[in-house]
Amino acid sequence: MKVVVFASSREAEMEEPIFCDRDTVRVDASKCTGKGINVAPFIARYLKDLGFHVLVVDPFAEESYYEADEVIKGTTFQIPDDVVKDNYVIVATRHVYDTWAIMKSIYGGAKEIAVIMSLKRAEVILKRLIQAGIDKEKLKKLRIPAGLDIGAKSEKEIALSIVAEVLAVTRGSMGLPLREVKGFEKLLEKL
Repeated sequence: MKVVVFASSREAEMEEPIFCDRDTVRVDASKCTGKGINVAPFIARYLKDLGFHVLVVDPFAEESYYEADEVIKGTTFQIPDDVVKDNYVIVATRHVYDTWAIMKSIYGGAKEIAVIMSLKRAEVILKRLIQAGIDKEKLKKLRIPAGLDIGAKSEKEIALSIVAEVLAVTRGSMGLPLREVKGFEKLLEKL
């Protein structure tokens, strides 16, 4: 399976400093810095290790920053719908192009869309998406915040929780503890 990771190695200093249309994004690099956590490189590495085909879109990607099959970089890029169609998408854009990445994923027909953002940030973005005409039923399918609750704190742990969710979803699992799935307590009661 292919996973598309919309990412940014830099964080936006202002609200989404981009100019865009349906397929093209131009980022104002002067409004983006290098601060903040970035889980995208760990997500790409873990997914690649698990055998997924990984495509990363990062306007500021540097050589060897991502272990991925493909990396699209540059402050101006085009993503046609067929890049996301029927694929799992992870949005980790650090406020640089959040709204566009989610819209592209929805309109492009992504199979699943996981978004790394707080609920506070999601409220702002969801209002924009609704104002843009995206139906609430489509928005209900978004996985915000992305990942499973494993008590993750560090970048690597957060990435692990997101990759665990990708695995659970792609394999049709609920992501429950194995002791519940396998019936450990029933076994113990029988003894």
